[in-house]
Amino acid sequence: MVDDKQQPLAFIQEDQNDDSDFWIILPRALSLREKFTLTTTYEGKDAVHNEGGGNYYPIARENWFPNTGGGGFGGHASYDMTFHIPKGMKIAATGSLVGESNEGGQNISIWKSDMPQSVAGFSVGRFRSEEAKLTNFLIEAYVNEDVPDNIQALLSQVGGTVPDREHISEHYAGSLGNMSTVPLMKKALAEAEMSEQLYQGYFGATPFKRVSVTQQTACGYGESWPELVWLPMCYFYDDNVRHQLGLDDVAYWKCVTAHEVAHQWWAHTVGFNSYRDQWMSEGFASMSASLYIQLVERNPKKFINFWNDQRTMLLERNNMGFRAIDAGPLVMGYRASNDRTGFDITQRLIYPKGAYILHMLRMMMWNNQTGDDNFKDLMHDFVKTYSGSSATTEDFKAMVEKHLTPDMQRIGGGKMDWFFDEYVYGTALPSYKLESSFGKNGDGEVVLSMKMTQSGVDERFRMLVPIYFELADGRFALLGRMTMVGNTSEEDKIPIKGLKNIPRRALLNYYDDVLASP
Repeated sequence: MVDDKQQPLAFIQEDQNDDSDFWIILPRALSLREKFTLTTTYEGKDAVHNEGGGNYYPIARENWFPNTGGGGFGGHASYDMTFHIPKGMKIAATGSLVGESNEGGQNISIWKSDMPQSVAGFSVGRFRSEEAKLTNFLIEAYVNEDVPDNIQALLSQVGGTVPDREHISEHYAGSLGNMSTVPLMKKALAEAEMSEQLYQGYFGATPFKRVSVTQQTACGYGESWPELVWLPMCYFYDDNVRHQLGLDDVAYWKCVTAHEVAHQWWAHTVGFNSYRDQWMSEGFASMSASLYIQLVERNPKKFINFWNDQRTMLLERNNMGFRAIDAGPLVMGYRASNDRTGFDITQRLIYPKGAYILHMLRMMMWNNQTGDDNFKDLMHDFVKTYSGSSATTEDFKAMVEKHLTPDMQRIGGGKMDWFFDEYVYGTALPSYKLESSFGKNGDGEVVLSMKMTQSGVDERFRMLVPIYFELADGRFALLGRMTMVGNTSEEDKIPIKGLKNIPRRALLNYYDDVLASP
């Protein structure tokens, strides 16, 4: 450790198992805004783990590099990284590739940040890769040519090279095949490309020039760094293989790429200021994935099932007997996880409820004439305003208040305190009941007679509750929104102009517009 004059500096670093943080003792107190340059040389063997077959698992993702954020998303810096990797390997990293060369038995790869980043990372392996180009944007997909040792051992067992092969059924053996991830590389590339295009339209462009989606040997999660996404290896397997491996979380596999690519906006373009604001990162990424399901896959049933799954996560009781929605408000963040409520609470709270909040705002702002234009204006403004910086929950609320629709203006008097108090800072969960019938008036117009009941809330709770009707041809249309305050019932007769045939039925919350009891 030396300063800019190559003078040694004192430092403190305990054993890595005791306290791995690195502390520097400066020779004197620094003045306000004074710059001081440090040069540090260090090494370690625990940054990556060799999984076999040219697969390397990055263990120390957050702390292999010097950063001021404590290994999280608290500080931004520019990185100039030179990697020396075995010949025949490829590497994808945060930033842009600025140079490659060979030196003896090594490949040398140089990457530089396009702008200050909160974290830096890489994915390395014996990769195959493909790329797709959008306007001024590059998308790459990397998968390993060979399977890691644990999968190779499983295949050897199935193939009969170990004694207990009789415990593996013929059906199991046939369904596993060779478990290569290469055939589905194009799928990862296509999903990343479509996600990028969709989110640019809904949220605006990020400051980045590229994104690489890469395979990792971990099965149970994905992760996203600036311009770099790690996809779980089991994402590349089909449903049958995942079933044989006991990995049947269908909702997760449907949208993991869309979710992780969305983090290029939520965490890396717009950061979160503290743990109290982290719900915007994970929740917004989950909601973004729902847009992918609805607008790219174009499957309304999958879209509705997605939101049913989110609600189930919030309302199911875990093995400790707790529902995530009751554990506390979103702004408690990961502090809500403890040995009393269960350590899965925040995963089942932050992701789905944060997603629901953004989804509810989207549906509140939607109308038959302009569709999602109001919501897009909101999100473009939010991304543009906070690009390259960190936003708070109150920053987002203020941005929503800047883009209020007439309905939202009416119910809140120009403010969104009511909504944020109920769902972000509170734990409200309303119940709704609709009684309805259709008829015709003297002018031949279709008339909806209805009685709506809101219950399970306090007297201050208010909500814009959407009313839909199903047409004779099976399509659904938004009729309007009714303002409900407290535990109350409202009755009304609503003529539906321009409708000749009586609808099949009226219903509330068809698109899970409001988080409520099922």
